[in-house]
Amino acid sequence: MTIEELQAELKKEFEEFKKLMSTQADEIKANGATSTKTAEEMDKVGKRIEEIETNLKAAVDKVEGMEKGYQEKLDKAEADYKAKMEEFEKKAGRLDLTGFSEVKSIGQQFIDSDAYKDMIAKKVKNSAPFEIKNLFTKEITSAITGGNLVQPLRYPEIIMPPERALRIRDVLSVQSLSENAIEYVRETGFVNAADIVAEGSSGEKKESNITFELITDSVKTVAHWIPVSREVLNDASQLRAYIDTRMVYGLKLTEEAQILYGSGGANLYGIMPQAQNYKWSDGQVGDTKLDAMRRAMTKARLAEYPVNGIVLHPTDWEEIELLKGSDKHYIWIVVTEGGIPRIWRAPVVETTAILVGEALTGAFGLGAMLWDRQASVIRIAEQHEDFFIKNMVVILAEERIALSVFRPEAYVAIDFDTAPVVGS
Repeated sequence: MTIEELQAELKKEFEEFKKLMSTQADEIKANGATSTKTAEEMDKVGKRIEEIETNLKAAVDKVEGMEKGYQEKLDKAEADYKAKMEEFEKKAGRLDLTGFSEVKSIGQQFIDSDAYKDMIAKKVKNSAPFEIKNLFTKEITSAITGGNLVQPLRYPEIIMPPERALRIRDVLSVQSLSENAIEYVRETGFVNAADIVAEGSSGEKKESNITFELITDSVKTVAHWIPVSREVLNDASQLRAYIDTRMVYGLKLTEEAQILYGSGGANLYGIMPQAQNYKWSDGQVGDTKLDAMRRAMTKARLAEYPVNGIVLHPTDWEEIELLKGSDKHYIWIVVTEGGIPRIWRAPVVETTAILVGEALTGAFGLGAMLWDRQASVIRIAEQHEDFFIKNMVVILAEERIALSVFRPEAYVAIDFDTAPVVGS
C-alpha cells in the first residue's frame, strides 16, 4: 500500500478505536466493567493500529531513502555536467595554452627514452628498439612545417579562410530527383486573335495560336578530389573533418556559379543567360541603381510573375545602401525582416557569385527548380595509380544536380552599365 493509503487506513482504525473507547466507558458506568466482546474488539483494533504504524514507518523510510539516493545522483549529475561544460567552454572559447609544450624532435625523443638511458647505463653501443610517437609522418610533417621537424607550439585549431555566404539555393525551389533527366513542355509563343463576333453574323471566328517546345534538362555531376596521406585520416580526425567540409564547400561554390551563369551543354543552363535583360542606361535621366532595380522588377511583374528576390554583388549593394539625396541624407534605409534585408519588398541575396555591375531579380520560387539527384557526398579510396603502396588515399567530393528554368521571362538580368543621359 502507498503512504497515502496507509495513512487513510490508520485514520479509519483510530476512529474505530475511539468508538470502542466510548462504548467501554458506557459499559463501565452501567455495569462497573467492560464486556468481554468490547475488550476483544479493542485489542484487535489496537493490534491493527500497531501493524499499520509499523508498515507506515517502513514506507516513509523507504521513500526517504529513495529521495536521498535520487538527490545524491542528481547532485553528481549536476557536478559532472558543470565539469563537462567548463571543459567545453575552455576548448571552444577560453583556450588554455598553459598545458601545451613543444613537440620534441625525433633525436630528443630518443635521448629522453628508456632505450637510450639503458644503453648508456650498460655502456653498450646498441639500444633496444625505440618507437617514434608522432602525429604525422615525416613526409606530412615536412610538408606542413617546411622541412623543419623540430616543431614549435602547435595551436590546436585550423585557421580557415573566410567562406562566401551561399544563399541562391535558399530562394530557389529545390526537389529531389530519382531520374537522370527532366522533360517538360514550355510555351514559346501565343498569338491571341480573340474578338467579338456579332450575333447573326456570317463572319468566321478567328484562330489563335499557341506554340510549344519540349525541353530536356539532364543531371550534371559536380566533383573534385585531393590526395591525402592515410596517416592523416587515421591519426588526425579534426583535420579529416576539416578536409571533408572544405571539399563540400568547393562543390557549393561551383553550384552557385552554374545556377547563375551555366552555359548549357555539359554545364547547367543557368538563369542569367535565359533571363530578360534590362540596362541601367535604358531608364530615365536621373535614375540611380536603385531605380534600375525597381524598373527591372516591374518588367518581371508585367510578365505576371511575383518577384520574390534580388541577387546583388556586395559592391553594388554597398553603393545602393550609401545613396544620398541632395540634403546628404540616405535615400534608402534597408528594412531587415527575420535577419534578411529587403529592398522594394524583395529579399536581397548578397553574394560574390554574381559579377560586379550585374544583378538578377524575378520570381525565384516559380521560375525555376533545382533538382538534387545526389546530395553532396564524401568518398575515400586508395585504388588510384600507386596510392596503395604509398599509403595515400583519395578524398572525393561529389554531387549530382539539374536546373530547370521553366519560365525564363520570370527573371530579369540587370546590367548596371551607365547612368541614363539625355538623348540616350
